[in-house]
Amino acid sequence: MIDYRDYDIADGPLKVLGLKALHGANYFSGGKVVIVRLDLGDFDEVFTNEIPGFYEKLKQALPSLHEHYCSVGCEGGFFQRVERGTLLGHVTEHAAIELQTLAGMDVAYGKTRATASAGVYNVIFRFIDEAAGVYVAKAAVNLVNALLLDEPFDVGRAVEEIVAIREERLLGPSTQAIVEAALERGIPFIRLDEHNLVQLGNGRYQKRIRATITEDTGLIPVETAASKYLTARMLEAAGVPVPESIKTSSAAEVLAFHDEKQAPLVVKPCVGNLGHGVSLNLDACGKIEKAVERALAVDNEVVAQPHVEGDTFRLLVVDFKFVAAAKLTPPAVFGDGARTIAQLVDELNADRRRGVGDKTCLTRITPDESSRAILEDERLDSETILPKGRRLELKVSRSLKLGGSSEDVTDTVHPANRNLAERASRSIGLNVAGIDIVAPSISESILDSGGVIVDVSAAPDFRMHLMPACGRSRDVAAPFVDMLFQPGTKVRVPIVAITGTTGKTTAARLLEHCLARRGRRVGLACSEGLFVAGEALIRGEMSRFESAAITLGDRSIDCAVLEIPLETILDKGLGYEYADCGIVLNVEDEAKEFDELRNIEDVAYAKSVVAEQVYGEGFTVLNADCDLVLAMRERLYSKLVLFSRSDQNPEVKAHTDQGGLAVTIDRDYIIIRHDHQRTDLTHLDDIPLCGRDGERRLLDAVLATVAALCALSLSAEDGAFCFSADELRESLASFEPEEMSG
Repeated sequence: MIDYRDYDIADGPLKVLGLKALHGANYFSGGKVVIVRLDLGDFDEVFTNEIPGFYEKLKQALPSLHEHYCSVGCEGGFFQRVERGTLLGHVTEHAAIELQTLAGMDVAYGKTRATASAGVYNVIFRFIDEAAGVYVAKAAVNLVNALLLDEPFDVGRAVEEIVAIREERLLGPSTQAIVEAALERGIPFIRLDEHNLVQLGNGRYQKRIRATITEDTGLIPVETAASKYLTARMLEAAGVPVPESIKTSSAAEVLAFHDEKQAPLVVKPCVGNLGHGVSLNLDACGKIEKAVERALAVDNEVVAQPHVEGDTFRLLVVDFKFVAAAKLTPPAVFGDGARTIAQLVDELNADRRRGVGDKTCLTRITPDESSRAILEDERLDSETILPKGRRLELKVSRSLKLGGSSEDVTDTVHPANRNLAERASRSIGLNVAGIDIVAPSISESILDSGGVIVDVSAAPDFRMHLMPACGRSRDVAAPFVDMLFQPGTKVRVPIVAITGTTGKTTAARLLEHCLARRGRRVGLACSEGLFVAGEALIRGEMSRFESAAITLGDRSIDCAVLEIPLETILDKGLGYEYADCGIVLNVEDEAKEFDELRNIEDVAYAKSVVAEQVYGEGFTVLNADCDLVLAMRERLYSKLVLFSRSDQNPEVKAHTDQGGLAVTIDRDYIIIRHDHQRTDLTHLDDIPLCGRDGERRLLDAVLATVAALCALSLSAEDGAFCFSADELRESLASFEPEEMSG
């Protein structure tokens, strides 16, 4: 199979002129999209119904496109469009969406738009992972080209590669569930690496997690849980029932322990996971010696314990409180006297719930050292025909990652078992823990049934509770997020985002200055650099997409000011999801500088992203003197604030007549109007920023800054951002920067 990093676009009638991924809200979409700049060449204005056999070949290659409604609004709608005639850019868009869907990444969004160049289209579709999105873009073009050239295209192989990318790069199910629970509570997140390290919240309020380990989880508890023997000793000291155990590196000592107990043994590495090197129910000397050898191959010491009969149950404890429980079962086959073990495993893997990796309900079963050891001990191999009725466990571990399955038993857990699980997590010191119990039943106290706690896991997998093979799904991510962020506590710092053609940097620096005078520790990313509390961390252009994450990742800031140029919106999109205040200063024609834009209206539409991506309880500040900016109010979800150089601006008057907030100029005085009240703030001559420019070209920046600070004052709950008129006046008068860039 071709690695996705080496996969490229083959020669064909359709040519790709450009390909990029946008990660934030952008000109084309409110979320992550891939944009393929596609030249249809000789097929420009050639519709699919004019291409002999194309409709039939597409149905054969991707029959599942039948589920695409398209604009028709019903199943089969897209195929109807193809049969009646549509352009090949539209086909490429739907092919890209469907390839992702077949790989378990349901994106369900796309559109195709003409560009200013004849025959060239922007094919846009949503993605979940950038590498997958880029691969899919290439695969979709290759598929359409193959149909046009009547050449083969292996859809199955392409989907397998996308699945491989998914498993390598997507968040694990536990982390993804936590992120989704955080978003439901309005907590933003930033992915910090290619695995499961995630920042929840931002600025001074952030918390970081790696899968189900939090930054508050102690190193000592994690290391303690890694040692099976130390865990057992600590639980025993806490009065929690555990099997008697010994730690050794000698097979002879294990054999002596077996003689003493006169019972089958469990042998496992002292430190290990996923059942590697674990052997169960050992009742013969030869098997015990071989089990010790396997365990020592994983760790230099082994733990031996008497085998306890019963089922295995996982009790999940979050914030030292029981939240869910599942019965765990290893993958197993049942003989029918006709088929081989390999064939029976294939039948198990045919279950549509089983997939590659850990992103599905069940994981596909693959042979490993554990399964080979089981077959060897039972004197079997994969080609053995299993006798009818015989059950053969294929793994020692019950882990879902190895093909095990789970059944929700949360509602049947005996109160004593809940208490013991919570006690176990406290005795180890793990705020999030998976407590494994072996017992005849979880609905009876293990103090009465003879059950024991056999393991305590740090970073427990949530998948068994989120997607049990049997029983009810449990929302275990919500209590995890509540543990990190107690309800009612702050989770993010206020963000002010600024765009416009001129004055962005001036407005950003002025806002930083005013907020700093109010005692705020500001993170500022602008075209002059990245600053924290007035100190330059990086000099030079920092109004890029990546700068937002750097700023919001700073643990010391309590507010952020971000300059957003048109280039950033078009190149990668916004580096944040929502702001508390969005400012659009002005719009001038920059279209000729960007291939995606045809005219000044397109420029305004692109900049309107900053106006739209504001929290509903937040404020958007618009220039009422610019018709293109003012028109953005029709697309707002937030509260509107206007500014104008004229107190007589009719749009401002209509807005303030209804009690709205606006900042204007009347006889060279800056005026604040809100709730039918007028405040004469200061004369323009008393603002150094205005007095030094005869044309007062920076007035938009000053007025927008005052408007934003008034808006922040209205939205502040604790008074930290509340500016009095005197404070505003003094802040404006004290700002004397060096020559500012626009």
